[in-house]
Amino acid sequence: MPEKDNRYFYLLPKEEQAMNVLWQTEDALSASEIAERIPDRNWPASSIQNILRGLEKKNAIKVASITRLGKSFGRLFRPTLSANEYAIMQFHRFYQNNQPGCYSMISSLLGSTSAKNSEIIASLQMLLKEYENREE
Repeated sequence: MPEKDNRYFYLLPKEEQAMNVLWQTEDALSASEIAERIPDRNWPASSIQNILRGLEKKNAIKVASITRLGKSFGRLFRPTLSANEYAIMQFHRFYQNNQPGCYSMISSLLGSTSAKNSEIIASLQMLLKEYENREE
């Protein structure tokens, strides 16, 4: 059976909450640690196993190790992509093949930042130099 193409996927709200916890730490975490660290969680901690199964199917997380947790063994999880990589994935999902809307999106992002114009210009110039060096 061919493997499913997971180049693009969308995180459901509870999945995104779990991923935010994983993105904010360098450590691999157990299911219960992830559930405990979700701020203002309004769903039962026991639901975390189903959420993690969904994230595994999407290849958003991986089992980093299996370790002793209390009297039994449990899995510790790590994300397979960073928050920035996920954001870029979503951008590409909506703005494929250099659609014209992509440029207005970039402009809107730049317009909504609190950075000074000189900081934005310096960052864009640095990006342009990086792209110029890739082509060589």
